[in-house]
Amino acid sequence: MTTTSTSPPEQGSARIPTAPSARRRGGPASLARRVLLILHLATSVGWLGVTATFLVLTVWLLDVRDPATLRTGYFFHELAVVWLARPAAIGSAVTGLLLVLVAGRFRRWRRWMWWVPAKFVVVVATVVVTVSISPEALAHAVEQAGAVGTPAYTDTQYALVWVAVYHVVMIIAAAVLSVFRPGGRCRRGRRVGGAA
Repeated sequence: MTTTSTSPPEQGSARIPTAPSARRRGGPASLARRVLLILHLATSVGWLGVTATFLVLTVWLLDVRDPATLRTGYFFHELAVVWLARPAAIGSAVTGLLLVLVAGRFRRWRRWMWWVPAKFVVVVATVVVTVSISPEALAHAVEQAGAVGTPAYTDTQYALVWVAVYHVVMIIAAAVLSVFRPGGRCRRGRRVGGAA
C-alpha cells in the first residue's frame, strides 16, 4: 500500500515578504539627494565653524590694547564674514530647501513639515541680524582701532561678541531642528519619509 503525502505547493516561499533593505534603490534622484546632503552638511558645519571662530576671536580681542593687533584681527573678521560666513549661510539654506524638494516631501508640507520653514526662518533671521550689525561694527573696529578703551569702541567690541554668540546659538538651533524634526511622525509613531 502506497502512502501519498500531500504538502502545500511551495506556498510559503512564494509569499515571503520582501525585506525593506531589498527594495530597489538608486537612480538620479537618489544620487542628487546624496550630493545635496553632502553639500548641505559641508556648508552647515563650515558655517558653524566660522562663527565659532568669530566668537573666540571677538572675546580674545576684548583684552587687546594694541591698535595694530586690533586692526588686523577685526580686518580678518571682516574678510571671513564676506568670503566664508555668507557663502556658507547661503549654501546651507539653498541646499536644505533643495533636499526637501528632491526627497518629494513638499507634498506633505501641511501635515508634518513645519520644522522645515522654521529652520529656514532661523537661518534667514541669523543672516539678517548679522548683516544689519556686523558690517558697520567691523568697519568702526578697524578704522577706529586707535580709540581702544573708549566707551564707544568698547560698545562696538561687545556688540560683535554678542552677534557671534547669537550666530552660534541660532545655527545650533537649526541643527537641532534638522536632527530631531519635531512633529515629523505619522499616526503609528513612525517617522515619515525616512531620514534626511
